[in-house]
Amino acid sequence: MEKTFLPGDVRQRLTDLMKDQKVTQTELARKIGCGDSVLSRFISGQTDKLSNENIIRIARVFNVSTDFLLGITNVPDRKNYAIDELGLSAEAARNLFTEKVNTAVLNRLLESPRFAELTYTLEQYFNDTIAAGFAAQNQMYATLSALTRKTVKSKSGEKTAKDISRLRTSPYQADLATIENQFMLAVKEIKKEIGHDFSVQQAFTKEIAQQMFTELTKGQDMENPHITPEQITEAVLDSVSCMEEASSDVLEKFGQALTDLIYGIAQGAKQENKNEDPEQ
Repeated sequence: MEKTFLPGDVRQRLTDLMKDQKVTQTELARKIGCGDSVLSRFISGQTDKLSNENIIRIARVFNVSTDFLLGITNVPDRKNYAIDELGLSAEAARNLFTEKVNTAVLNRLLESPRFAELTYTLEQYFNDTIAAGFAAQNQMYATLSALTRKTVKSKSGEKTAKDISRLRTSPYQADLATIENQFMLAVKEIKKEIGHDFSVQQAFTKEIAQQMFTELTKGQDMENPHITPEQITEAVLDSVSCMEEASSDVLEKFGQALTDLIYGIAQGAKQENKNEDPEQ
């Protein structure tokens, strides 16, 4: 959870940050490259002069945003980072900016502790750290198998030698299995956190329905609106006409079927009302 501070100006922010991170005024002045007396006069209110460059340096020292330091926001977490600070390549950044990757999914992965562990396993896989260990193990099995064949001249010895040889593992097979398992665990945990929340879809559907009703009843008495099956069909067709599969022929057939269905429902409702009315 993001840490929040009470509202305050630059001086209050500085005081709170120095206290929170246990940084003395002298230490801060040294880190940002200004005189201790300059910083002291600013914090005490004797002067309002503190350059933009010093504000930026102070924000970097405390790893907070300049917006927070200036009192614009109460959340200290930095929102903007330079590409080189994040360690991203130019191509990786370009893929983010151009939305070649799904940033919502990427955020979920980067926030997952499981995925963080996976990145270290991938690093070991790429630099052959784990593979080197399995290669040495395989060499040991190969040596034991050869010695068994030479020293035990029998069928059982040959079988034992083969069994030892089968213990060898492809140097990268174990890595890939571990990577796959860790990735699937991360994805499953993220899926569990997301759950099945249909509230957004429901709100969106309700909004569309309200817009359709408003359009259909435009200019009518809202206490007794009159909407025909043809109007409903037309409104529905308008909402699905942008779909790629919705050709004119398909829309025409769908529209006719929908109109017939609505008329059928209306007739059934009228008949039911008649049956319930004792005066009929």
